[in-house]
Parts: sequence; C-alpha cells; structure tokens
Amino acid sequence: MFGIKSMSRQVVKVTTVISVAALLLTACSSSRPLEDKALRTLTPVHAVSLFDENNQPNQVVGDDKKNAETLDILAISGGGSNGAYGAGVIYGWTQTGTRPNFDIVTGVSTGALIAILAFAGPEYDETLRKVYTQQTNKTIYKEKGPLSGLFSDSYYDYTPFKKQISSIIDDRLLAKVAQEYNKGRRLYVATTNIDAGKLVVWDIGKLAASNRHNKLLRTQKIIRASATVPGFFKPVYIKPRNGIEIRQAHVDGSVKAPVLIRNFMFKRKAKHKNLYVLLNSQLKLADAAKPVKPDVASISAKAISELIRGLTYKTVYQGYVTARNARSKFLMTYIPDDANPIEFSLNFDQQKMRALFNRGVQSGQNVKMWRKEPPRLESFERVAGVN
Repeated sequence: MFGIKSMSRQVVKVTTVISVAALLLTACSSSRPLEDKALRTLTPVHAVSLFDENNQPNQVVGDDKKNAETLDILAISGGGSNGAYGAGVIYGWTQTGTRPNFDIVTGVSTGALIAILAFAGPEYDETLRKVYTQQTNKTIYKEKGPLSGLFSDSYYDYTPFKKQISSIIDDRLLAKVAQEYNKGRRLYVATTNIDAGKLVVWDIGKLAASNRHNKLLRTQKIIRASATVPGFFKPVYIKPRNGIEIRQAHVDGSVKAPVLIRNFMFKRKAKHKNLYVLLNSQLKLADAAKPVKPDVASISAKAISELIRGLTYKTVYQGYVTARNARSKFLMTYIPDDANPIEFSLNFDQQKMRALFNRGVQSGQNVKMWRKEPPRLESFERVAGVN
C-alpha cells in the first residue's frame, strides 16, 4: 500500500494535472460575440412571433383564380446529405407538369436550402440537382484536430459550406424571392436559438423584400444556421435587433422541429387546402441495420439518432393533426423503406447521394408515392378531414 507521503505526492500530481488541463481548456476554448440575458429569448427582426394569433400570412394577391381558391403548402424536412432525396422529388415533380406554385414553402436544416430554391421556381432545378449530386465531405467541411471537440466550439470547420451558400444564394435569387413575396407567397425557414432553446421561424420573403442594407448576408447566415448541426459545426451568431452588437447563437432548426408545420400557415381563406410534406428520412418502425458497438461514443450516437427519429415522427404526426383540423389534405413522401439512406447525414457520399436523388425523381414523378397519412396510425389516432 502507499504510505501517507506517497499518497500526498500522488494527490498533488493529479491535482496539478487537472489544474493544467483546466487552464488549457479555458485558454483554448472558443470565445463568442457579446450576448445579453435580456435579449436571449427575443424574437429577432424578420422572424415570426409563433404564438401571436394575429400573425398570419397576407392573402394571396394577383389574377390567378387558382391561388384565390387553393392554398398549397410545401414543408421540407432536415436530413443532411439525405436531402438528395427531397431535391430529386422536386426535380421529378417539375417534369410531370403538376408541381404547384406553392403559396407557402417551409424548410429546416438541409430542407432550408432546398426550400429557397424550390420557392424560386423550376428555373433553379438544375442548381438543386448539382448541389445534391456533386458534393463531397471536403466541399462541405474541413476536419479539425482529434481534440477539437474539447478545445473549440465544433468538430468541423464549415468554411467550404459557408462559401457554397454565398455562391448559391446571390442577389439574383434574393430578388426572385422578394418578387414572389410581393405576389403574396411566403417562405419560412427554421433555426434553433440555442441560447434560449427556442424555435425561430424566419420570414425570408419579408427579409428579401425589405430595405435592410445587408439582407443578402443575413439570408445566407439564416440558411447556414438552419443546417448547422450543433457540436459538429459552430453556431451562427445573429443580431436579434439592428444597430446592436449583441448576438444570439443559432443552430440547426431540426433540434426543435425536424419539419416546419405551424397553425398560422393554414389561416388563409381557401376552398381547397393541401399540405405536402417532403421528408428526407425514412419512417421505419425500427432501425436494426447493425448492432451497437460496446463503447460510449457508439451508444450515445445511436441514442441521439433514436431521439431524432422519434421527434421526427412526432412532428409529422402533429402536422397531420394540424392539417386535418384545418380542413386541409395531408400528403407526404419519405425515403422508401427499401432505399439505402446515408447513415451519417454529414457523410456526403456522391454515389449514395446520386442514388437517393434518382429515387426522389421517381417519387416526384409518381403521384402514388404521396401518402395521405403517416404510417402505422392506430384507429383513434386518425383525424377526420377532407378526402
């Protein structure tokens, strides 16, 4: 056994190591822009106050009688590289000649990027195809050191992704979004205010049509924030108000809402309402493709994956109930059970993404792929509504 002096020396050594490690962590950890407790929960400029009953989209304007009678909503989920499926659905849908000119489009995470391109119209379909079939990990992020998770705010550097967003979302695209907003159409993108643990829904069309001097940069930051997976990518810091230096930390909208469907979106008066849900994931009852390895990392990763899978199904079901109670049709498509989705959504494997894109094209061309309710509903879970 150790003597008292020996034990004391060991304690001193351990204490010294811990102290040095703590100092290193403090010295090397990332700093963040100024923040303020009073502004942590503040709804930013150009975002929607979700629980304000008076907050709803303006009536559709214009001479198109279909728009006066029909409300078409498209909600696109997150899914990382599996977003290739959703991009393919949009691409194939256009080819059928039946793709609606959606009155409202919403997007979360990778769905936010798909949403802004889908909102702008079929002229951006080729951009969608290229974005979701020509990626590699290197075009999205850079690897950091092995201890990056301990000594910085993220495992990866998303500079390549930031550059891509800046090249895709340019003045021309923003002008198109503003033009469609002025016609009465709406585009909503979700982020998570991680400081407050709060969902933030951005009215991108309103921002695009505003006279804000840096609206292009702000739009780019919002789209990037919506796809910023916390831990893997650093948060995007956004000012909630103009003329201040205080910023909120925003990350992936999927943390709070894997797909964005809210009550206020159905409040426009229309004889016919249709909600289309485009899910960039599968909805299998179980995910038993392989066993969990007996280590903390694998068990934690699997647990988080299952939490997100459960939240996705719950959010889709809530959207289904909301649509039915609003007397709207509910139509959804998701990655087929027999497809081969990308297990780790930050793995941008070109071959797998192209295969998913092609499956999406097939789904977009086949109206039978749109389900009228989420899978596996029990009798008392169904809600009466329009057929």
